[in-house]
Amino acid sequence: MVRRLMVVVACLAVLATACGGDDDTPGTVTVAGRPYVTAMARSLADHGAGDLHVTRSEATCIAPRWVNTLRPERLHEAGVEPDELSTDEGLDEKAARVALSDAEISELVDAIEACDVDLTATFVEGLTEGATVAADDERCLVEAVPDDLVRRLVAIEVTEGADAPDGDPTLMAELFEALSACPGAIDLGS
Repeated sequence: MVRRLMVVVACLAVLATACGGDDDTPGTVTVAGRPYVTAMARSLADHGAGDLHVTRSEATCIAPRWVNTLRPERLHEAGVEPDELSTDEGLDEKAARVALSDAEISELVDAIEACDVDLTATFVEGLTEGATVAADDERCLVEAVPDDLVRRLVAIEVTEGADAPDGDPTLMAELFEALSACPGAIDLGS
């Protein structure tokens, strides 16, 4: 009897996990959302979003949260299909097709931090990618760039595209002012 009860409990646990997705747990998605999660996780791990590059593990954590915010039906209505997400670097431009409220945009950024990504450090890594920057200068940049500024930059990059912040002179002025605190790293093109 005890063994049968344990088997029933184990089966119920498996069914509950397999049928999840209709609750508010960040990592669970609807059946319609699963292909988006798979494709988005692959795209995030392979290409990042904007200047943000994440590990495969971080991407796997972020993707279901993003799909729950973007919602499969809205992605579909915007002409964004799962196979588009995993094939190229256009995740942020494709996500921009979905009209999001400020609260939803904040949810996307929160999802990154909820997955143990150091947003500022990851942003600085993306910003300095391809440049020769000493470890001390990179640390300086991480300390100099305010977290709030990074959140705003990432929100724009993730929802409007990697180049979108360039069109906001006020935001760019804030970024360059922060970067100027680290004169050894200011020439990011070398």
